[in-house]
Amino acid sequence: MTLASSLAILFFLLVTSSIEAESKQRRELIVHEGKCPSNSLIIPIMCRRRVCLPEELIPLCKMDGDCSTTHKCCRPLCSCRDRCVEAIPKEK
Repeated sequence: MTLASSLAILFFLLVTSSIEAESKQRRELIVHEGKCPSNSLIIPIMCRRRVCLPEELIPLCKMDGDCSTTHKCCRPLCSCRDRCVEAIPKEK
């Protein structure tokens, strides 16, 4: 491998990693309108007690930026993982 090809590969890796880091930062800064559905309901709902499997603990989203604009990244009632759910409008 020549010096020029090594430098070209290094430059390519540097550019792609900076683009990925920038897009990740933009996605994390996005907060969608509304709020997550409340887990404190008027009528108490008891979830069946069970142990979540390891693959069920892997979140399907990490931030609101991972979801469409009408959804928020939340953990629904009785769920083992975070997922995109429809946002509830905030009361004014």
